Amino acid sequence: MPIQSDNPFDLTTVEQWRGLNQQSKRGSIDDQEEWWNENFFAIGPGNLRTCWGPSAPIYTAPAGLTILRMFFGFYGNQTPQFGAPPPGAMGWMFLSDGTIDEVDLASGATTSLRTFGTIWNPVAPQYWASAKVWRPAFIGSTVGQQGGVLFGSPALSPTGGGPGGLYAWDGATLSSPGMPAPDWLTDLQETDPGTTPPPMPNGLPGIYAMEVYSSRLWVIGKDVCSFSAPSNGADFSTVNGGGSFGYFGDRLVYSFMDIAASAGYLYFFGDSSIDAINNVTLIGTPGQLSQPVTTDFNYFNVDPQVGQRFPRPIGRLGRYFTMFNGAGISLLQGGEAVPIGDKVTGVWNTLDTSQYLPTFAPATMFGFRVMLLNGRFTDPFGVTRSLLLMFHPTKGNEFWSVASQGLELTNIGAYEQDSILTPYGTDGRSLYRLFAQASPTLVKRLSTKQLRVTSGKNSALTLKNVKRLFAEIADNDGRGVSMTGTVTSGGGGIPGGVESVDFELTRGVPFGIVPSPLHGAGIWSAIDLSTKSPDFTLERLHLAAEERTLFGA
Repeated sequence: MPIQSDNPFDLTTVEQWRGLNQQSKRGSIDDQEEWWNENFFAIGPGNLRTCWGPSAPIYTAPAGLTILRMFFGFYGNQTPQFGAPPPGAMGWMFLSDGTIDEVDLASGATTSLRTFGTIWNPVAPQYWASAKVWRPAFIGSTVGQQGGVLFGSPALSPTGGGPGGLYAWDGATLSSPGMPAPDWLTDLQETDPGTTPPPMPNGLPGIYAMEVYSSRLWVIGKDVCSFSAPSNGADFSTVNGGGSFGYFGDRLVYSFMDIAASAGYLYFFGDSSIDAINNVTLIGTPGQLSQPVTTDFNYFNVDPQVGQRFPRPIGRLGRYFTMFNGAGISLLQGGEAVPIGDKVTGVWNTLDTSQYLPTFAPATMFGFRVMLLNGRFTDPFGVTRSLLLMFHPTKGNEFWSVASQGLELTNIGAYEQDSILTPYGTDGRSLYRLFAQASPTLVKRLSTKQLRVTSGKNSALTLKNVKRLFAEIADNDGRGVSMTGTVTSGGGGIPGGVESVDFELTRGVPFGIVPSPLHGAGIWSAIDLSTKSPDFTLERLHLAAEERTLFGA
């Protein structure tokens, strides 16, 4: 005998906000997961807040030029040295004509760097390049106060005379390959004042990426690494403790993609593997041929199958690293690469690299640290565009969501100060601070599971009449909330239908429980909501339905 309805309603509440699930089909995800979550940030149970939009352009490239790569850092030569915030937060825009524009992230002003002409060598389609702060200014030091940054890219000529190679910049002076190296890069005025500064090196491998580790500069090329002498980023001679080594073996299929240091180790990210170095020691006396110098270290494999697929920086998440490859998205924790991207498999598998390559950037949002992965993806609604996959790494509560900024972002990066990670992005023309301000034009979308609205296990296959959808909404900035969408009901062989819903919170009203009537029927009901309201919190959704009869009776 079929189960008959005695007309009490059942209530399903969505309030835990456990993150995006594009791994399973819509009807099979957890009731508290989201089938699509774009520009909603789960702060905690009962607290799903809308994401903010980008700033106005901070910088725009000169006419006819494109921003191909960008990096961020601080070397502290601005005066006064201390302020709120300290001046000197810089972005380096690697432009399509081989020049680099240095942009003050606070004011948007550019320095004289671009007037020095071509610096980097834009080799399509990888556009290998790197920028690395060697050291900040040593405030209080009489000698060698300057700080500086290094720029590297594949050299047009191994003997110099063209763009590419290793350059040093302190905000006023550019030292090119073959020129005397600046003191802030060599420390010779402090350690050995009578020594002639070495020239900026020529012929370094790559340069695909750079890292400072164990007081040395390490640079990588396709399958070669060179390292400098201790405390001297311009001297790669073996007599003073520098050197080079090549890769041997079959784990590196194509090329090294990035190099990064963490927790006492220097990691080499190949396209299909990860190697590491530690325990770097110098044996002998630098500069004395009678006592040859040897630089010793341990070199070992960390993972023989997981690497970084594209020639872009890995993501840095505290002591850990995130990587993308053909197998998905992974997190390197010490000696183990762990897959973390299962829940976004359906999105990741749509990646389109025909226009630009994916990039990582950590970010601090609403007091939480997240990892952003920008790429050109196809969403579940068939639109291919720039999307930011957002990994929330809180231990024991890891989950994913998706964000967008209303821009076709081609590169993202981050600037860190006071442990606050500020994300930036470019559309190839301009530089923007991401998630900078509440936006009344940014689209926010939320889609739930195909909910069964069940009071018990047996109710999962009963036909139901849906009655109402309630939204509990808190307005965070006082401009009011308007959220619209649909509830689609189906299953059970009856025409369930698609019904519109509308939730309004009047300007100045801080909180409301807003109902929207429904009349559909079926086994399941799926909620799809959309809004452009600037800043509010969706606390809960309640779907009320009345059970009628068991399907198939």
